[in-house]
Amino acid sequence: MTFSNYDYTNNQPYYQIYFKNTSSAANIITKPIEKVETVINNTVDTFVKTSEDEEKKKSNKTAIAVGSTVLVLSGLVALLNPKFSGKLVNKLKSMSSNAETKINKNKHDVVKSKFYQASTKFLNKTVDVFQFTNTLNAVKDQGFKKLCLNVKGVNKIMAKPHNAITDWFDKISKHTVTMSYKNASKKMDSLEDLILHYKDKLPAAKQQELKLKLDEIRKTREYFSNAQTSARLDNQGKIMANLEKDFMTKFKAYIKDFKNPNINKSEHIRKNMSYWAEDMMMPKRNQLEQDGIKVVETLVGDGKAQKGRYQEILDILTPYVSQEEKALLETGLKKTGKKLRKANHSECVEYFDKKRDLILGGAPTDMVTAAFGLGMTGVAVGTADTKEDRISRALTVGFPAVAGIGASMAFTAMLFSGVKGMLYGALASAGLSKIGSSADKYLNPKPVNLAVNGSKPVDLNNKKEVINA
Repeated sequence: MTFSNYDYTNNQPYYQIYFKNTSSAANIITKPIEKVETVINNTVDTFVKTSEDEEKKKSNKTAIAVGSTVLVLSGLVALLNPKFSGKLVNKLKSMSSNAETKINKNKHDVVKSKFYQASTKFLNKTVDVFQFTNTLNAVKDQGFKKLCLNVKGVNKIMAKPHNAITDWFDKISKHTVTMSYKNASKKMDSLEDLILHYKDKLPAAKQQELKLKLDEIRKTREYFSNAQTSARLDNQGKIMANLEKDFMTKFKAYIKDFKNPNINKSEHIRKNMSYWAEDMMMPKRNQLEQDGIKVVETLVGDGKAQKGRYQEILDILTPYVSQEEKALLETGLKKTGKKLRKANHSECVEYFDKKRDLILGGAPTDMVTAAFGLGMTGVAVGTADTKEDRISRALTVGFPAVAGIGASMAFTAMLFSGVKGMLYGALASAGLSKIGSSADKYLNPKPVNLAVNGSKPVDLNNKKEVINA
């Protein structure tokens, strides 16, 4: 597919010509993208008024359209692999809680009260559906994992790739946590440098008191070292040693009860509308998160009654520094606290959730469904009529789309939410499309269209009239 390139003889977009009378597989990918392309063309045309902007318009259309291709492909992949992140579910739960609070505040206003009641009910049901969908996906992941690792014959081919993909995702996720703590350590180093810069303003006794506080901080900071962080991350795998067994026991019991003719099936479904694997591991996840929060608050406080070590140092310095210097110290403390809390959340919540899904077999099935999207891109490239058209389509759509989906998968492994990963992948694809378009012009130049009925020739590469052709 080459977006925004036109056949000026027939005045038709190339992709409409390319996909005429092709296979249904090609139509699957082109139909939704055609609609996106129409909106893009109309929107860009609204802002581009003069002929001098034509080249810029073409470039922008191509970049946006290729980005939309990744979004459409990712959307199709999501339909086959509908996993909902904990962030999204927690956001919906928060919205439901807020709506429930407003019910009580507006209990004397019938209209508002009913609106918030309906909102709460809708959000809670949506959360239930999303959570149970995650359970079904985990069942699918477990089934695929057992096929790859335990079925004789299949395991000889699939065991190594399955484990390699899982290990690759795990390494990227661990690296993300490590980098998060590294960024926090940089903020702590900067704050400590600032403290030491003002140390000489203190009398000798206060300097000794400050030194003791810094020693305590440095000892506490060992918790965030690479060695201790790696050990804690490895320990999460040990915590989940029985997860697969417990999850499948729950699933088998669910199916057994569902087959019971005396059970109320609707009630049975309603009672199980949660993400079982999350339910099993949530107590341990909460414990790990609280353990980390305690260490963080030892350094930066809890923002309420508890003062952290850094705040105690700031209290020592405050009588001896200017208001501007105090403001710099407080800003440094605020930034340090923000980075430390983010790093702890990355380790104890985001990585924990990722590790849980990896153990259940999530990464390889993600790759399989992504491969489906890449296969559709291959169909789009392969259905071109000529060698030149295939090269053009590969450069302007195939290469950016494949790279964009790959980027989306990498961002997901880096503990980004599914939506963020998809959007960032589309942006990466849009940028790469510009490179692909430039390469297409260089490697696969369009021929000059000969004059028709006395009109001037047109160069199809840049849609400008050819002078003295």
